[in-house]
Amino acid sequence: MGIFAIHYTYPDDMTEQLKIRAEHREWLSGLPGLRVAGMYHEAHDEFSEGEVTVEEPPNGALIVYEAPSLEDVLRTFDDDPYWLGGYVMRRVVREWDPPLGPWVADASQGNA
Repeated sequence: MGIFAIHYTYPDDMTEQLKIRAEHREWLSGLPGLRVAGMYHEAHDEFSEGEVTVEEPPNGALIVYEAPSLEDVLRTFDDDPYWLGGYVMRRVVREWDPPLGPWVADASQGNA
């Protein structure tokens, strides 16, 4: 089993999207691999000197999900009501191998 970080970017105007929020949350709550999920709040973005600056859209969310493979995550999240409704403007899914914290089987194996 792997841990996956899923980043959603939502449209600037979420009026229509919020009409199916309850359905989206109910769907998420029924996923056995769900570890945590929620929208981002106001943020502070910083860039290193010389770094290309790309402003992140203001609306987005992070979902942490446990699954056997990336393919399983993609197949599962293709059924998200927000995705099906076209309310996810960008979806980034990455396997996440945190070396520290409560989701780590053996913290001594980490390489932070």
